[in-house]
Amino acid sequence: MAENNYHYIITGGGAAGLSVLHRLLHSSLRHKHILVLDRALKNENDRTWCFWEKTPGPFEHIVHHRWQYLWFHEGNASRLLHIAPYTYKVIRGIDFYQEMQRLIKEFPNVTCLQADVEDIRQSAAGVEVQADGQVFTAEWCFNSIYRGAPLDKKQVNYLDQHFRGWFIRTAQPTFDPSQATLMDFRTPQHGETRFLYVLPFSAREALVEVAIFSNQHLSVAGYDEILRNYLAQHHAHAKDYEITFTEQGVIPMTDFAFPRAQGRVIHLGMAGGDTRASTGYTFWNIQHRADRLVRALENGQSPAVSSPFHLLRAQKYDALLLYVLEKGLYPGAPLFRKLFLRNPPARILAFLNAETTFWQELVLMHTLPIPTFIRALFSQVHRLAR
Repeated sequence: MAENNYHYIITGGGAAGLSVLHRLLHSSLRHKHILVLDRALKNENDRTWCFWEKTPGPFEHIVHHRWQYLWFHEGNASRLLHIAPYTYKVIRGIDFYQEMQRLIKEFPNVTCLQADVEDIRQSAAGVEVQADGQVFTAEWCFNSIYRGAPLDKKQVNYLDQHFRGWFIRTAQPTFDPSQATLMDFRTPQHGETRFLYVLPFSAREALVEVAIFSNQHLSVAGYDEILRNYLAQHHAHAKDYEITFTEQGVIPMTDFAFPRAQGRVIHLGMAGGDTRASTGYTFWNIQHRADRLVRALENGQSPAVSSPFHLLRAQKYDALLLYVLEKGLYPGAPLFRKLFLRNPPARILAFLNAETTFWQELVLMHTLPIPTFIRALFSQVHRLAR
């Protein structure tokens, strides 16, 4: 092909972009010329992805740890959830990047450049991408660079999920690596939805993280105080520990209609609305979307595939939950308590993965505060009718 001309350009070399590349390189399109652009070298463990699934996925061999038992805590109520047929999994960013770098070396038709993407625009032949002053052309661009949505937060439901986590190593055996804590609300809520989760990788190593659903962020010292107090109160054996690594970030939780496709630019990940608005989980959604769009390409169709109906239905549920939490119609901690204590674990995880049937969803909804959600539904209808 001509210099700087490719079949596909992938802008953003994170989970979304590289997952699409992974599918392409395991498809009949593996010999297409592909360019990957990212400003970072992707040589650090910059993030951790958690998800749950019933069967082994495409990255099963780099799963760092997996659990089939998850704890839920709220107030004086605790429940150990046996989540079979699901398995809760975690993948470290560095393992994912290194696996993809190894795969890319097998394909000389794939070019990776460290560059700052400055512009993506339509062209007569497809799409043009400008990066560090150079212009690259392709038939399609798969973009996962999130620059912040141009949304009016007064017109959509919106909460930030802001989080900070410590990877710790204890002097003495402290954790049960067969059981993780999915949600622990035993921390002062301060009128928000605050919980901690604990992912033990061994008896002495774990990720302990606080997540807050609100639009008011804390200082680093504020998050650290929550983590320190939580360990002291609920993991008394972890008196002598060292923090080996930290992670911190913000995930927008919103029902804003992110553009999934603009001409021949396909948006992915957070930039393409693949983040589940009710939970902030993204990795699992990315994998299924990558499957759909690569299958479309193989069939000679546009990769601007529409969302399946069950995902559209899930988005409506997310909008209601966001409205309830953002407007303070019902406190988050007791709301999740009803969800987790009144439903079988597999039904909860299926619902949060948008894998339930409509009838299963009706049964689940019956375990929640129905008058609150009816009020939220009427408010949503009124908002959309204006």
